[in-house]
Amino acid sequence: MSRSLHPIPNRDRIPVLDVARGLAIFGILLVNMAHFSYPDLYLLMLGEDNFFSQQWHPRDHLTHDLLNILIQAKFITMFSFLFGFGMIVMMERAEAQHQKFVPLYVRRLLALFLFGTIHAFFIWDGDILTDYALLGFLLLFFRKRKPKTLIIWAVILFSVFTLLFAVQDAMSLLSPEMPLQEDGWKQQYVQEAKQAIEIYSTGSFMDVAGQRIHDRITYMSMNGMLSLNPLLYIFSNLPYFSMFLLGAAFAKLKVFHQPERHRRLLKRQWLSGVFIGVPLSVTGTLLDLDSLNLIGAPLLMFFYVTSLWHLHKRRTAQRLLALLSNVGRTSLSNYILQSVVCTLIFYNVGLGLYGSVYPFAGLVLSVAIFIGQLVISHVWLKYFRTGPLEWVWRFITYRKRHSFRVQSALTATEDRSAKLN
Repeated sequence: MSRSLHPIPNRDRIPVLDVARGLAIFGILLVNMAHFSYPDLYLLMLGEDNFFSQQWHPRDHLTHDLLNILIQAKFITMFSFLFGFGMIVMMERAEAQHQKFVPLYVRRLLALFLFGTIHAFFIWDGDILTDYALLGFLLLFFRKRKPKTLIIWAVILFSVFTLLFAVQDAMSLLSPEMPLQEDGWKQQYVQEAKQAIEIYSTGSFMDVAGQRIHDRITYMSMNGMLSLNPLLYIFSNLPYFSMFLLGAAFAKLKVFHQPERHRRLLKRQWLSGVFIGVPLSVTGTLLDLDSLNLIGAPLLMFFYVTSLWHLHKRRTAQRLLALLSNVGRTSLSNYILQSVVCTLIFYNVGLGLYGSVYPFAGLVLSVAIFIGQLVISHVWLKYFRTGPLEWVWRFITYRKRHSFRVQSALTATEDRSAKLN
């Protein structure tokens, strides 16, 4: 990698995974743009053909379909995979330094839950950090399992979740005339969507805050978090958790620590993404079959990751990968920054564009925002060792201050080297 990718020497980092994390942040923005700009939480309940999508231009429908095929569920899957991978890396690092891993990781998860709670209730209701934190506690029970065991569990859990959608898809194909929702429920979701559009685009600061809390509680009710229903909650998040397990397995197998030793596996993953993942995603989107999209998501995710690994070896791609890596190294800060920027654009506390930006314009806006994040992250890491929220997260985890500015970090590294010599 180019020197700009690692201004501070750090042997623990795996460069291609920082790049993948940066790309995942972009993919998540592309998907989240729908929830930032219009009430997709409620519109999803109404089906593809609803009062809002009927206003779209053909290019909006095309953009929506392309995002479903190439982006939807692929990058949250990638982020989940990297989360599980990161737990094992952190555990092995702690054990190498003779530290107790579980207390460290519990503090890390509690801090993440705190970040997520503040994010969900005070910035944007579509937060995923709280889910990652809660599922992270469950992941701890698998930390000592063998890679083969982790892979088996990942496949079983993912299959159980997918099976439900396969049954639903089969029923919809056999009885296409059967409505997905009763008229009463449809009317409720229409009203919910219209209320969100009105309040976010024209409401006062307190109105917007109240709507955000309402939307967050609605989401928490749907996935079992609010009702404290652990079975429903875990089942709702099985796709993410299965990717946690898969990431943990890959970390234990050292797939990306020693990629040359796993070249055959990486090649198979790349090919399966092209020849299985893409057709499944295209078919699932065109025929509105969620089960096919679910199966295609991890296959395409691995295609993206392995493609980054291949690009990582090419000098011509070094500059772009370095910029993506900078976003990946500050992924938590960039994830929250996206929410701050987008709520200022769409809510009436800022420009009030909520409900007036459709998928094509949202795509253009997402690209513009991410270009800004590439630039900001590049400049930031010239002066600072890590992102601001990453520094706080690390401080809470290890309960000690770490070097923040680049110069102080370099000085500390030189001092340690001098002591060793």
